[in-house]
Amino acid sequence: MIRMVASIRSLLKMMSLEQEEAEKYCREKRYERYVKYGGRVRFLKLHSLAHYVLIPALKISRKLAKQKLVILEDRREKTDRPCIYCPTHIGGMDVEMAIEAVRTPAWVVIGDPRELYKNVSGMMLQMNGWIPLDVQDKKDRTAAKAQMKALLEKNGDLLMFPEGTQNVSPDLLLNHLYAGAVDLAITCHAEIVPIALEWDKDTYYCVIGENIDYTGCRYEDRFTLSENLRDQMATLKWKIIEHLPSLKHGDITEEFYKSFIDHILTISEGYSLTVDFIKETAFRPKGIILPREAFAFLDRLQFKKENAFLAKDAIRYREISESAY
Repeated sequence: MIRMVASIRSLLKMMSLEQEEAEKYCREKRYERYVKYGGRVRFLKLHSLAHYVLIPALKISRKLAKQKLVILEDRREKTDRPCIYCPTHIGGMDVEMAIEAVRTPAWVVIGDPRELYKNVSGMMLQMNGWIPLDVQDKKDRTAAKAQMKALLEKNGDLLMFPEGTQNVSPDLLLNHLYAGAVDLAITCHAEIVPIALEWDKDTYYCVIGENIDYTGCRYEDRFTLSENLRDQMATLKWKIIEHLPSLKHGDITEEFYKSFIDHILTISEGYSLTVDFIKETAFRPKGIILPREAFAFLDRLQFKKENAFLAKDAIRYREISESAY
């Protein structure tokens, strides 16, 4: 009873704060709990029950919004081990669609919750079971990882987006992956289930891949294994793309790209996110340079008589830069 009263007081205080202060308050509270209790997760059965109530609510909400979810393929297998479901990030309703597609109760890892602390979507995620964290805060990442481990050790399942942030690049099928999912799979003897999500207008498509078993894998190989996971997720995504209308890279107009970005930034009502913040939080392996960055010098090149011979090559390189994936 004492803990319940304290939780209610904490919630009321957080709700009374301005957005930035509320985020700081929640972050500090999470770290305080970590220092005091370690990676603690509670009420797993209660959250699982809430999950099964949430699924019909998500379906009703989707139908009212005239959105469709199509699961093209589901190749996962039942296992007595904990699972880490790893979908691709596509913005918009990707969290809701992933929860509905997976169906199995799984706590959702949410990076940079922002307004989700206070709005209805965030409250529903908390009912389902969630692990929020500010990705740029080291102490918060430490506390969140401990909680993820505790959940998996209790045979609970996780749903996390290993890209860490939305993919706003016109050149990449999906971002490079943080190694956290593979790290957890190795250390907690969990299996990873890769998932591809994609959307076309009001229809969301999903392909669920086979379980990946990391038994015998070395922790030191987690980055290489994460690249392998990325390859598998990309393969699943291509299966969806084959069902969509073809589109050439050269057909992507400024207006089309703006519409794409608007969709990416539409996480939930009242949720603030910017392209600059997404780029700051995206994982970039050492030595990886995007085509647009490699050929950025073309924007600064001033043609003169002495370097006119470069004009032809500059045009060709620009075409490569704009069409490269």
